[in-house]
Amino acid sequence: MKKLLLINPWIYDFTAYDLWSKPLGLLYIASFLRQYGFDVQLIDCMERPLSQTKHKKYGVGPYRREIIEKPAVLEHIPRHYARYGIPEKTFIQQLQQHSKADAVLMTSIMTYWYPGVQHAAELVRKYLPNTPLILGGIYATLLPQHARMHIQPDYLITGPGELKTIRLLSDIWNLNISEQELPKYLDDYPYPAFDLLNNLQYLIIMTERGCPYDCSFCAQKKIAMPYTRRNPERVIEEFKDRYRTFQLRDFAFYDDALFIAKDRHIQPILESLIRTAMPLRLHSPNGLFAKYVDYELASLMYRSGFKTIRLSFETSNESRRADMYSKVTNDDMINAVAHLKQAGFKAKDIEAYVLMGLPGQQISEVIASVLFVHNLGVQVRLASFSPIHDTREFDKAVQAGLISADIDPLLTNKTIFPLSGNDFSYESFRKIRTFTQILNEAAQRELSLFTDPLLGADIRKIVSQI
Repeated sequence: MKKLLLINPWIYDFTAYDLWSKPLGLLYIASFLRQYGFDVQLIDCMERPLSQTKHKKYGVGPYRREIIEKPAVLEHIPRHYARYGIPEKTFIQQLQQHSKADAVLMTSIMTYWYPGVQHAAELVRKYLPNTPLILGGIYATLLPQHARMHIQPDYLITGPGELKTIRLLSDIWNLNISEQELPKYLDDYPYPAFDLLNNLQYLIIMTERGCPYDCSFCAQKKIAMPYTRRNPERVIEEFKDRYRTFQLRDFAFYDDALFIAKDRHIQPILESLIRTAMPLRLHSPNGLFAKYVDYELASLMYRSGFKTIRLSFETSNESRRADMYSKVTNDDMINAVAHLKQAGFKAKDIEAYVLMGLPGQQISEVIASVLFVHNLGVQVRLASFSPIHDTREFDKAVQAGLISADIDPLLTNKTIFPLSGNDFSYESFRKIRTFTQILNEAAQRELSLFTDPLLGADIRKIVSQI
């Protein structure tokens, strides 16, 4: 029996926080490999110590943080750079325990996190010499040439990895696995191997893959399979099995288009969850499409146990939204929030993503978008734009001279606001973020500062004079 070691590498960044973050693709691959007789083990560099997982709301919380030297290209950023995750000595000890592994499979996430992948790969070669290293994941898919140069894997897999990994291993070791044996549909895929993770506090569920939309800032078309939905009944079976096996209440949806064809997909799923009476707490870290939220769907969300709702909004600027091929209008947002509140949700439950730092975007647009969301009586989830390779927004940034086509991925880090052109600056972004935090604190107290006819007018007048 071939022994395979799977690795979820460290995050190297200015900030990182566990908001329902698990290497779902790697866990799916682990289940596939088990089905075909492989002995699979996992080193999760992003494992949080048990002391950090207890008493955290919904299972989220901070990663262990170790400040390290900044790469030279990031020296101008006035923040600490850190390695997030388990100590290096712990990783080395675990590598030594798997010295008989026949191959190492490593995933990768954000392109600007590649130093964590790079360092993990260096240690693999040092302590597991002559063991083939297979690299996959988002970074490997979007920047395969960069990954080959800086990580130097023995094999590199792009795109969805389950079937490709089985085929690759079959070729490497001349295994007797035929194409006819491989699953043809999502519903035939085994459940992800969450049993490989330690200190598990929540679970991830994916009811579909891909997205039918083609937003200008998103690389989903590059990294995922064509949009495919699972059978709602099979999704419910997974919920039941996972809840029964792990006895955890918190489930986060990883779908990118959860509400598409809602009457045939998410609504039957939520109706079935309600009938099971499982005491679940549901979360949507990925942005939900507001235009599909009517009262019926909002009511099902409330009754099924949704606790975290994040709506995909991006900007209140209609012309920019049309150019981005966005999924929502201002009226859609107004209606969605009204339906959610009517169903019973409070401001503390609802957030809307607002993007800042887009090519050509002015501060006034960001502030207008923030105020639009605040005036709806919900919270703003301010998201700094990161120019992702092979997207239209990346190409716009290159054409505008804001970045170079061969930019170091480290400089696309959303934390450092790489497109600080026009009237933007690092300090401007910091102030907008602080302003947003103040508004969110008011929203949580059911205070909409700018809609009061007297108070709002005074605040706007004072702000305009600052």
